[in-house]
Formats: sequence, C-alpha cells, structure tokens
Amino acid sequence: MATLPLFEADLFEERSLFDHRFDQTIYLLGTLGLLERPVQVTDLKNAVAERYEIVFDFSAYAGQSIELRNDQQANGIGTDAEYDDTDKVMKFVVSGTAVVDPSVVPAALRTVPYPASSTGIDHHFRFHRSRGEWLINGVGFKDVANRILANVPRGKVEIWELENSSGKWTHPVHMHLVAFKLLSRRNGPARARGGRDFIEPYEAIGLKDVVWLAKNEVVLVEAHYAPWNGLYMFHCHNLIHEDNDMMAAFNVTQLQNLGYNETTDFSDPLDPRWTARPFSQADFAAREGPFAAQAIGERVQQVAREQPYSELPQVEQALEQAWANGTPQKRHVEKYKSNGMVHGARHRRFVV
Repeated sequence: MATLPLFEADLFEERSLFDHRFDQTIYLLGTLGLLERPVQVTDLKNAVAERYEIVFDFSAYAGQSIELRNDQQANGIGTDAEYDDTDKVMKFVVSGTAVVDPSVVPAALRTVPYPASSTGIDHHFRFHRSRGEWLINGVGFKDVANRILANVPRGKVEIWELENSSGKWTHPVHMHLVAFKLLSRRNGPARARGGRDFIEPYEAIGLKDVVWLAKNEVVLVEAHYAPWNGLYMFHCHNLIHEDNDMMAAFNVTQLQNLGYNETTDFSDPLDPRWTARPFSQADFAAREGPFAAQAIGERVQQVAREQPYSELPQVEQALEQAWANGTPQKRHVEKYKSNGMVHGARHRRFVV
C-alpha cells in the first residue's frame, strides 16, 4: 500500500479524482490532520487548496499502469471552465515485482479536537459577483475602510454561514488562523438549485480550513477563534477570483482582561518593527547598507530572538480561564469604529 498526499493547485480546477475503471477502494485518512477514522471511497471531491492524505493498495495491479484522472464536472458539481488535458493528473507504473508490505490501515486514527459546540449563526457571508467584481457581502479587498467584515473576541467559538450566490461559479473558501468543523451543507434558494444538500463522509469526521462552496450551496462552519489575536484573511482560493478582490478580513480582538501579559504579540499591523522602511535604490543594487549580508543576518537574528508564538501553552491556559464562566458575550473587548478599524494604534512593550 502507498500513502499519497493529494492537493489542488491555486488556479481554478475543481475535481472528482480517480479513474472509475478500476473501482478500487481508496482509504482516505486525513485533510487538515488525521480524520477520526479512515473513510473508504472510490472517488474524491477536491477543490483548489484542499489537501487529502490517502492510502491506495497497488497489489492487485502488478505490472500495470494506473492513471489518476480528473472527472472535470465532478458529477455536476464542478462548473468552471476546463482546458485540454486537465482531466489528466498523473500515471502510476506499478512494478511487476512483489514486495512484502505488512502495513494495515487502522480502524481508528485519532480523537479530533473539534471546537466546543455553539448555537446560532454569528455571521453570514455571501460570495457573489457584481459589476464584474468578485465580492464578499458587497465588499472587495481593495476597500480598505470596509474589508474587515467581522470582529470576533479572542477565544470565542462562532458559527459562520457561507453562501454562494454567484451563479454558475464555485468557490473554495479558505479561512486563515482557524481549523473549522463543517456542520451542514444545503442548496440555496429554490430558484437557484444546483448544489449539494449533504456533507461528504470524509468532510464530516475531521477539521478543515478550506471548504468547497459549489454552485448555489450554503454551508455552516464552526471554529474556535484562537489562540492568537489580530487580523486574518478569508477568501476564495481560486486565484482568478482572489486576485480580483474576493477576499476580506476578520479581526480576532484582544480580551482586555485576558490575565496574561504576552511578550510575543504580533497582532498590531502598525508595529514599527515590521512596517516598511525607506531605502536607497543604490544600496539595493550594490547590496550595501540594509542589504549587505551582515545587515540581513543581523535582522534575521533579531526576528529569531523574538521567539514568535512561543507562549502557546500559557496563552491557551489564559484563554480557557477567561472563558470558563460561561458568559463570554459579557467579556469586555477592545472597541472598534463602525468600519472595523481600531481607535488608534495599539503598541505593547516587547522583550528582545
């Protein structure tokens, strides 16, 4: 048996993988980490930026060649334009010489660390096209004043509803920072049917950070917005859509009474350590000044001494204590303007 990582590149093909001629069972083991248990499939729905770990048993195909194929329409789910030969992924040339392979696929893989259960829908995000632009809730990423679409208190579990109302297009939605649990998938309004109304078996027993939002589909995802605060993106991972503005941000806001004084906080985009600095084109061309080898080495050492994100156990403990009273909505968080921007820059003392 062989373990194969499968991932999708960043253009636009959505796929149903594997050549059905062999009708061979594939064991799907994981996506964002291992699943609860293996899932046996004969094909796999895979969108841009989704990753899967599979096990395939080649023992029955000694001396043969097997092709990994892309079912371009994925049984009607894939609707994006295809080009010549995008149905061809790779070929396996199986040796005619047998090997001893005692490996087995275990019945259970791990206890998945799902986010704590929540109720209700905290945010609704519509992925759509308007006047030639790819938008989320009517906002594109170039709209700096309005592109922060959610402020989430650090450590909170939220349920987000993601809706595809862009017509014939599909969107693999990627959320930064978090791993989410896919709760449900349904068709959109009756006048715009065409999507799935179920979760794939391998989506139901593991965590993800990309979900394929096919034509007219609506999904619910549940995530724990922790451990770090700061600004993070969520976007369509089809680069044509992403590069044309189908990207927004969410702000994981710091709890004022967290009870732990971090020394490795990198959440402030205006922190003078990381902001752009003026430079001389002559220095750049000659590799002098800040571009000299010694200067670059010193800068790398400075970053290393910061020990970014080295306080994870302490941060997780502080967050657990901060939310332990069961009334997270009552906790005071930093105040934000209506457009989602911070009232003034927030700086802290840092230890170097």
